[in-house]
Amino acid sequence: MKIIGIEEHFLTSAVKDAWSASSSAERDGGLGLHLGEIEDRLDDLSDGRIRWMEASGVDMQVLSLTTPALHNLDPRQSVDLATRTNDLIAATVTRRPDRFEGFATLPTPSPRDAVRELERAVVRLGLKGALLCGRTREKNLDHPDFLPIFEAAASLHVPLFIHPQIPQQAVRDVYYSGFGEQVDLAFATFGLGWHYESGIQFLRLILAGVFDRFPDLQII
Repeated sequence: MKIIGIEEHFLTSAVKDAWSASSSAERDGGLGLHLGEIEDRLDDLSDGRIRWMEASGVDMQVLSLTTPALHNLDPRQSVDLATRTNDLIAATVTRRPDRFEGFATLPTPSPRDAVRELERAVVRLGLKGALLCGRTREKNLDHPDFLPIFEAAASLHVPLFIHPQIPQQAVRDVYYSGFGEQVDLAFATFGLGWHYESGIQFLRLILAGVFDRFPDLQII
């Protein structure tokens, strides 16, 4: 049986630098986490990654930029980084098409550009869809600004992967606090918060009628 991993992340120095340079209001609360060996391997898109795939029995990875992707950045900056990131994914796939495919990174702070980049990534670069990290700043995934992205994905017949990001600070204060800084952060991310957050964003799409409007839309 062929094993294909579809939540297989990487991180570039350019995106990491953009996160670090962003204002406190734009910075994702989950960036305080360090995920140990896994985080240290995020920049490896070559032989080292393939060796770990072989050791784990994974035949192919569908690569995607790790959370929070470009969702909290300046719109113009997000467009430039999306282009560069998707070109990198495509080049990685071209080098090892037997081991890698890719989900596009979208500049969701600029929805019109996100549509154009999704189309470019799928049609010109051959990527298999895109990954969305739920909210873009304080806008939930069902916000009307993002409807053109769903329309484009449905038209292109490619899936959108909803990946979690940390819940808003107000939600964390109520539900995920009171145990110390590191425990609170873990609770709000990999402990539980990430999972609830991605599920809520998916349910918001249902309640907002997005699937009624675009019945061919595929969501992972």
